[in-house]
Amino acid sequence: MVSMSITPTSAKRPGRVGGRGLFREVFKWSTVEFKYPSEDEKSVALISGKYRPENGLPLGLEVWKPGVGATLATVPLPQLQKKMVATSPILDPYPSWSWHTLDTCNGITSVFRVAVDDCGRLWVLDSGKVDVVTSVKPVCPAQLLIFDLKTDSLVWSYKFPKLQTPHGSLLTNIVVDVKQGKCHDAHAYVSDVFRYGLLVYSLREDKSWRIDHPYFYPDPLATKFNLDGIRFSWTDGIFGIALPPEDVKTGNRSLFFHPLSSFREFSVPTSYLRNETGSEQKDPFRKVGEPRRRSRGHASGSAFDRQGVLFYNLVSKSAVGCWNSKTGVHNPHTQGVVARDPKGLSFPNDLKVDHNPDQGLWVLSNRLHKFLYSTLSPNETNFRVYTGKVKELVKGTPCGPGYVPPPQRKQRRKCQDQ
Repeated sequence: MVSMSITPTSAKRPGRVGGRGLFREVFKWSTVEFKYPSEDEKSVALISGKYRPENGLPLGLEVWKPGVGATLATVPLPQLQKKMVATSPILDPYPSWSWHTLDTCNGITSVFRVAVDDCGRLWVLDSGKVDVVTSVKPVCPAQLLIFDLKTDSLVWSYKFPKLQTPHGSLLTNIVVDVKQGKCHDAHAYVSDVFRYGLLVYSLREDKSWRIDHPYFYPDPLATKFNLDGIRFSWTDGIFGIALPPEDVKTGNRSLFFHPLSSFREFSVPTSYLRNETGSEQKDPFRKVGEPRRRSRGHASGSAFDRQGVLFYNLVSKSAVGCWNSKTGVHNPHTQGVVARDPKGLSFPNDLKVDHNPDQGLWVLSNRLHKFLYSTLSPNETNFRVYTGKVKELVKGTPCGPGYVPPPQRKQRRKCQDQ
């Protein structure tokens, strides 16, 4: 199954991306359509204005194995054959319509991202905000909902305290850290893109805390965007967050992150994030290597595979980039591009690496810039989901196995007498 988070707003043959035929278009849509219990209920929703297909925008995705038996919806995962034709399935609200039709805050308000952990649970990040295009209107408290994917039943829920979600905040991304396979000892890391913070939730303690740091802020020199001739300025902070595999010997790892309006990557040990009281020791936050992507542009969603390769969407270049963290070197020479397509990957927004033994990379593109500053034609394909096998995508790139980065040059500092 593929789950998609859909945000409500107030307003050919499948493509082979990247030139090597390794990235395939699985789904495509012109507008978002939902499966209603009946045609009568759908007609009533259309007439009343509660359902406007043109106002739905897919923002996030997650993948789990087939057989696991609206702002959050699912589509059936097809058999990924080489000659498959991309389909445009109707989205089925998850876990049921009743979660999306309540007028109280007991249901689901507005999901931006979801995450599947290694314990077969779906973590749903509900921002509680609507009209995010114009005003970021708070309707309900931001919350986490955890579903058992075997039964599609809610196993736990948690509402973030108001003090941890200041006015104007927007929770947009989530990753789940299950410590050494212990399902009860799980933490969720949640990014606040507009108020530049990171929320940490402990499942075992059933509590959360907020962490603030200058690295969560946008880079003032990286706020200008130019996509398809559309120029705009964004001051989006921490957005892409990703967890590499645990260290085999120590079990430790760091959270890698970057603001959307930035060209840098940063990291912080998860041991620091999981400690609510913090530490008086030296600042544990680190910049990772040189300013990355400066010649390639801004990055949105990101994710690691089991081999330690970090994948990230290059929104300014309609591409998907990669970096093999095991090289120990982070610079332009150790980063590659696994897919590029100005049309098919027009604003690649979310990205996931699935949990299958032979891992696959999944990317959602949604033409967000045109949705916000221009118009989306109902006669064109606007939303796409692509996939490809990780081990095939990295071949021939600096992210592939056996790649040896070139020796680093020592930087010379120019001195000037005062």
